[in-house]
Amino acid sequence: MPGPLDSETAMLLRTVLLPHFERATSWGDLCNRLAGKGYEITFRNGHLVLADETGKPVCTGSMIGSPLARLAERLGRPKVRTDCTGARATLQS
Repeated sequence: MPGPLDSETAMLLRTVLLPHFERATSWGDLCNRLAGKGYEITFRNGHLVLADETGKPVCTGSMIGSPLARLAERLGRPKVRTDCTGARATLQS
């Protein structure tokens, strides 16, 4: 899981990425929007995690104001593929 963000980084990510979370019309649309900014969605221990282009976890959706529960309510349950431990998953858009 990603560590806590400093307030400046959290505000920057929230300013740049939160509109994409809010305007996305599907999980695939959200993935495309984030990919254009160099990020991808992964899941770790049941949390939506935003990862950078190298796969390094940056923050959770909750850390930038878009928790998984709220997204799932609006976009539907995400279809994910888990690893063999069940602790990590990738979005199947």
